[in-house]
Amino acid sequence: MTPATADAPPDRTSRRIRAARLARRPPRLGATVFAFAAVFTLAWVFFIRAPAPAPAPTVTAVTGTYDWHGKAPGASGVPVENGTFVAVASGDAGGQATWRNTAARAGTHGSVRSAYDATRRTETTTRSRTTHLGTMSTQTRLVGAWPPAWRAGTRSPLDYQGLAAVVRTAVEDRDASVGIKPLKDGDREVWRAALTLDGASIELVVDQQSGLVTWYSDARSTFTAAIDWAAAPADEVFEAPPAGPDQTTLREDDHTYEPSPAAAGSTAGFDPLMSDLAPDGYALTAVATAPAALRPVSWTGGDVRSLPMDLPGTAILQLCTRGLSQFTVEQVGPATLDALATAPDWQGEAGAGRLSYQEVTLQYGALAGTTASTWYQASGPSLLVVTNRRAVFVTGALTRQELISFAEGLKPLATRQPE
Repeated sequence: MTPATADAPPDRTSRRIRAARLARRPPRLGATVFAFAAVFTLAWVFFIRAPAPAPAPTVTAVTGTYDWHGKAPGASGVPVENGTFVAVASGDAGGQATWRNTAARAGTHGSVRSAYDATRRTETTTRSRTTHLGTMSTQTRLVGAWPPAWRAGTRSPLDYQGLAAVVRTAVEDRDASVGIKPLKDGDREVWRAALTLDGASIELVVDQQSGLVTWYSDARSTFTAAIDWAAAPADEVFEAPPAGPDQTTLREDDHTYEPSPAAAGSTAGFDPLMSDLAPDGYALTAVATAPAALRPVSWTGGDVRSLPMDLPGTAILQLCTRGLSQFTVEQVGPATLDALATAPDWQGEAGAGRLSYQEVTLQYGALAGTTASTWYQASGPSLLVVTNRRAVFVTGALTRQELISFAEGLKPLATRQPE
């Protein structure tokens, strides 16, 4: 047998050895580059190119100064107001301001000092007004108003937190019904937004990190806030002004605060739904009951002409807060829904003309299989879900996706496990 030479073709065993060696070789440069390119493309499509989610507000205190300018002149000229504001997570708030009218001949000016005590649910406001006839001061104490948080007779960015949540939702959902442009305001990143709400054109600037409105403008007024981002206000804010001789005390009597959801259900005569899918950090702060009366009309903006104007039954009201953010939950039960049966299309009529009106079928919870309606309004993104035995309305600082998740966590109070 003649040994194989270098020029002889390799036998079958040699070919298998060579193939095995080639299989163990590292990939060539071209294959490596191709693999990295594929990975980068996937990362760009699914991660890098995707916009960052709109951050949820986590601010627990805010203080600063503000300017407010009216646009519609009156008999005394255009009103102008300059003031300070402060609010903390406990629900306390306060502020003081001076105001004047721009007409030189009017000579009208005044001041306001206001404080809200969330523990006592009391807002105390002193107003002073000076004209060519002299100075007049009045003081009002409003006790028990709903909801019990950040109620002051002066202005602050919290007056616009519902609209700020609308902007966050539009960013998160890429909702073209709200025009949004990311900008820089000094060293802060902001969104400038424009929308038409209930026929009114609105523009505002929302600080991206805090979710607070720093500028707002509509056809009637302009509000500008200079927030002191470095300040850390104490838990106690403005003390209530001392009682004056002309103090007037007013009490809110259209609702009753309840010690718990179970107590509210006992008063209303139906078991309330409670959600275990509220965004992290939100806690139930207050519960109340009130006559159902005009509740569904207020939910839908008051433009439902076919709705009975004085509905029977009792509504259950809930306030949930986290830091300086809040949302409310309102429910009515069988007595009210039976009366609404005479207006079978009231939900469809309510949705007509609402900004970014959408419908979604809930997948989980006590309302699974039910269609929920969502839209934007001044109080924030809003959700309404109705069955033949109950209706639930949620509005405030939650985004649309958070609203839907919250609704899918709703369960009867009697069936929830103790925490």
